[in-house]
Amino acid sequence: MKITGIIAEYNPFHNGHAYQIQRAKELSGADCIIVVMSGNYVQRGAPAAFDKFSRASMALSNGADFVFELPVLWSTASAEYFASAGIALLDALGCVDYISFGCETPDISLMTRAAEVLSCEPKAYSDQLAFYLKQGIVFPRAREKAMMSYLSRQDDFSAEPELSFLLQSPNNILAIEYIKAIIRQKSRLIPLPVLRQGSGYHAMQLTENFCSATAIRRLLSDTANTSLSTNSLVQKIAPYVPRDVADHLAASGRLCLTEQDFSQSLFYRLLCERETGFSGYADGSVELSNRILHALSDFTDYRAFCESLKRKDVTYARISRLLLHILLNIRQSDYENGKNLGYIPYLRLLGFRREAARVFPALKKRASFPLITKPSKSASVLEGSALSMFRQDVFASDLYYGVQAQKCGSPSPNECRRPIVIV
Repeated sequence: MKITGIIAEYNPFHNGHAYQIQRAKELSGADCIIVVMSGNYVQRGAPAAFDKFSRASMALSNGADFVFELPVLWSTASAEYFASAGIALLDALGCVDYISFGCETPDISLMTRAAEVLSCEPKAYSDQLAFYLKQGIVFPRAREKAMMSYLSRQDDFSAEPELSFLLQSPNNILAIEYIKAIIRQKSRLIPLPVLRQGSGYHAMQLTENFCSATAIRRLLSDTANTSLSTNSLVQKIAPYVPRDVADHLAASGRLCLTEQDFSQSLFYRLLCERETGFSGYADGSVELSNRILHALSDFTDYRAFCESLKRKDVTYARISRLLLHILLNIRQSDYENGKNLGYIPYLRLLGFRREAARVFPALKKRASFPLITKPSKSASVLEGSALSMFRQDVFASDLYYGVQAQKCGSPSPNECRRPIVIV
């Protein structure tokens, strides 16, 4: 049996995701697709638009066979940690053959060349990176310039234009991180790139059948407070997502969350921590801590605060992740503890398809870590730092569902009372 893994957010699931699953099956000849998915918070430093069980259900109804949760410690981290943890989880399952990922330029040889440089960080590259960072260039751009400078000096390299595009495209950057993680972890996973279709990653307009998740979230946000009927909203969304997803998104519009819904909670946390500062939080620094303290009296909402804190040398995403880590009490020390555990010390199953139940024996036999289907039982199979990481997931989800309940005006089951999704 061949099994292909996909690391995703599905925020929300759309036609491009369905295409990737289908294409990954075709290219690999896989009998089963296992998805590692962000939980209730995503890598750009924000809550997911819809909760993890809803998004898992969307994926399972449209080609995925199993969905496992990426711990919140890593789902809200930088691309490097996000990718490293995703690869570690797929490896820990013990039965996954391929890792498929979307990209704008599916040149596996060029991606591998870039990933090899990043995995070993030769001195000439590191020196160039330090040089550009000292000039105040944001890290992603500094890394691109350092990579271009290093590889252009190699006698056997002649793909500068292709490399420049490769290093500027969001999905390509993540693809390189996946390959880098495979190299560093000595994983046996085989990379399987799938060319991204339609609109760009950050495209805001619903102009093509394969549009971005960003555009869909914008549509849902724009129509949340209108009198648009459910049927009308389904018709607006239907060209861009599978029909069952359109029905769900239209019916659950009130449950859609953004970082703005967490503004009051964030302000409270910032006030509580202002005496000790924020440099110890993941993605924090003394400079950013001082910047937050200086601007705190001008706080109005989550997004506006992010905008006020970003600078030429610090991206909006970095600021947003830092603020989310403060909100969720995720510290730099948690990263170190997580890496010492090999990133993934447990396997949280969110859902599966009944037809794929035949794979369960292989999962149970080959998995390196406990398979968790009931959060309430976690204490009996986890201990120490692994249990602390899992409890961090539970706390983050309980906060998410609490904010969701306040927004829609009805109680929401907590993390420990939610069953896995079976489709």
